[in-house]
Amino acid sequence: MDLLEAIHTQRAVRRFKPDPVPQDAITRVIDSAIRAPSGGNRQHWSFVVIQNPTLRSQVGQLYKAAWDSGDISRFTHDPNPNTARVYKSAQYLAERMGEAPVLIIPCVETGKQGPSFTTGASIYPAVQNLMLAARSLGLGTVITTIHMGREKEIKELIGIPENVATAALVPMGYPASDDAFGPVRRKAASEVIYIDRWG
Repeated sequence: MDLLEAIHTQRAVRRFKPDPVPQDAITRVIDSAIRAPSGGNRQHWSFVVIQNPTLRSQVGQLYKAAWDSGDISRFTHDPNPNTARVYKSAQYLAERMGEAPVLIIPCVETGKQGPSFTTGASIYPAVQNLMLAARSLGLGTVITTIHMGREKEIKELIGIPENVATAALVPMGYPASDDAFGPVRRKAASEVIYIDRWG
């Protein structure tokens, strides 16, 4: 698949078929992730790939607890129908996160100072590479950070060291819908580009 086609047709996928994802596809996706740039080329990332059904279920339960405690569900009643639709889809995922065939937790070492704004600069390009590679293989993904509300418990569950932050939780699998990919609604580039000066 052409890279620009992958970029222009990648959507947030929150509903997955139960079909297993081949190990080769998972390896290719992670191998694409680690081709991203990182600060000082330190490459201080790791990716926890969770396939065990029991463990996925446990992570899913913690994710749902984080969703519930954040009272995010109130956005499902947003007067803007597009916003409400997105949040209803997110709620569907929150209730079924543990059913996604693969859960990937991109992690980054934080050092003694802990995570900072710039820490993300060394992991989120890798996450985007991961998601685009998945798209090229017909796999759906979505980036979430709601698990942060239960990060301590998730780290304990899967043995992530204290000096490592979980930057995201990315469920991955074959989309349940045939129209999961396609053009996305975005503002026109002309609306967000300023030349030489703001405004």
